[in-house]
Amino acid sequence: MDSSRILLPLDALSTLAGLYFIYHLFWRHFSKQPARAPLAPGPLGWPVVGNAFRLPQVKHWLTYHRWSKTYGDVLRLTSYGETTIILGSARAASDLLDRRGIIYSDRPPSALAGEIVGWNHGLGYARFSPSASAPIAKPSATSPYPIYSDARFRALRKLFHNTIGPRASTRADLSAMQDRARGKLLRQLLDAGQLDANGTDFGDTIRQASGSLILLLTYGYEVADTGHDPLVQIVEDAMAGFSRASDPDAFWVDRWPILKYLPPWFPGATFHKAARRMRHDREQLYDVPFAYVREKLRQDEASPSIVSDFLSANKSSGEGSSAEEDLIKAAAADFLYASRKTPSSLLSFLLAMLLYPDVQRRAQAELDAVLGPPSSDGGCRLPAVSDRDNLPYLSALVKEVWRWNPSVPLGLAHRVTQDDIYRGFLIPEGATIYANIWAILHDEATYPSPSTFQPERFLDANGKLRPLSKTDDPGWVAFGFGRRICPGMFLAENSVFLYIASILYVYDISKARDVDGSEVEPEVEYTGFISHPMPFKCRLLPRTKEANELICRY
Repeated sequence: MDSSRILLPLDALSTLAGLYFIYHLFWRHFSKQPARAPLAPGPLGWPVVGNAFRLPQVKHWLTYHRWSKTYGDVLRLTSYGETTIILGSARAASDLLDRRGIIYSDRPPSALAGEIVGWNHGLGYARFSPSASAPIAKPSATSPYPIYSDARFRALRKLFHNTIGPRASTRADLSAMQDRARGKLLRQLLDAGQLDANGTDFGDTIRQASGSLILLLTYGYEVADTGHDPLVQIVEDAMAGFSRASDPDAFWVDRWPILKYLPPWFPGATFHKAARRMRHDREQLYDVPFAYVREKLRQDEASPSIVSDFLSANKSSGEGSSAEEDLIKAAAADFLYASRKTPSSLLSFLLAMLLYPDVQRRAQAELDAVLGPPSSDGGCRLPAVSDRDNLPYLSALVKEVWRWNPSVPLGLAHRVTQDDIYRGFLIPEGATIYANIWAILHDEATYPSPSTFQPERFLDANGKLRPLSKTDDPGWVAFGFGRRICPGMFLAENSVFLYIASILYVYDISKARDVDGSEVEPEVEYTGFISHPMPFKCRLLPRTKEANELICRY
């Protein structure tokens, strides 16, 4: 092959990249000289690159928390001309993302997760921008929900509100689905625990059971009780890709979007290979369960679900378009993402019970006092969401699970759509904004001894739940702020309460043992953008013979 035919595109790409760099640098630094207010403080950066070489690669929230202690709860970072603001307190996050949400609810463009992998179809990367300067798509007769449009954002939010919003989450049919998923989880924990008397890693069991509820709700799909379920695997693969693609600074193409035009064979363009795999997994998640519902409807065998109701309604009305089907596919996948907090939270709960056995015993005593201990007469029952008002300590325990190690400690990024002044500092248009949820929930002024798992911090002197503002309540803060708050929070909160209460009612949770019979101390170590504890083993034993019978009955 003639080498000159290769060198030309390489030279052209190098020149293009260089011109883009110069344009980007000069436009960001010199086209808008903010003179009306100083910028927020932050660590000193280098010329041109800013803080790029100091930005953390893992556990960003911990580094940002440490910097916030030095520079304040409105922390500014720069990287190659891009500005990022880290909000390290509940007050700052609420002031901007809640009270000024009209200009803080957009998403920054995402070259990898959004454009290349395709998560921009869903709510996570949907744009929201009333500012005329924001380049977002406009609806039309042929495309009512274009990618990156306010119309798409609003339509997706409406779907969430109508299906798993605060009122919808109390529906009898949804409660029945939760009961079925809860019973399946308890039985699967029993089966898994019998595999090794010294201890079991229950991570896969919990993820399978958690996925079971949302798949039943969304697609009417019943996960197999035993063995490997192919649809659950599709969900796991796609969500792992979402987590990786959404990790800040994981891929250079997000900092330099022009890199997306590099051919896959170009040196350093290895992100293309990872993106192809992630896109394939995302498309499988969109298409395979949707096709399953279509086929079940054709056979007149479809169970009630969000997707089957949508398809049935559109079929009977003669409506339905590819744009609407794309929207429901994206919303259904978003439901699955919204459910990812549940397995992370349940594993955190198990870990906390191993480290704080007194908490476990107190919660079990409260359950027994309200429900009566499991008995052989068949008159006892598992806890219900409606018992929550009578279980203040257990309710406080669930809040502490949300707080102790939040599932999404940094959350997805916001973008401000116009210049804003806060506390005398300029937050420039286009800046990326993160609420450091982990730092907010570990604020020593609000939560003394924040590393300690301590449910009683939410109780008053009489043992009742203390009144909490939204910014002090982990049940709100852990799900984000403003218009970008997780729309699946009500379903997740009910499910986690139900699962935790039920596990405590029928099981004793204890540390795994080694070959010598000594207890194995678990390590508190979390990883991932969707943060979850590193694998650990524990033992789950039915509290009594009657508890074992109750598990099998459900």
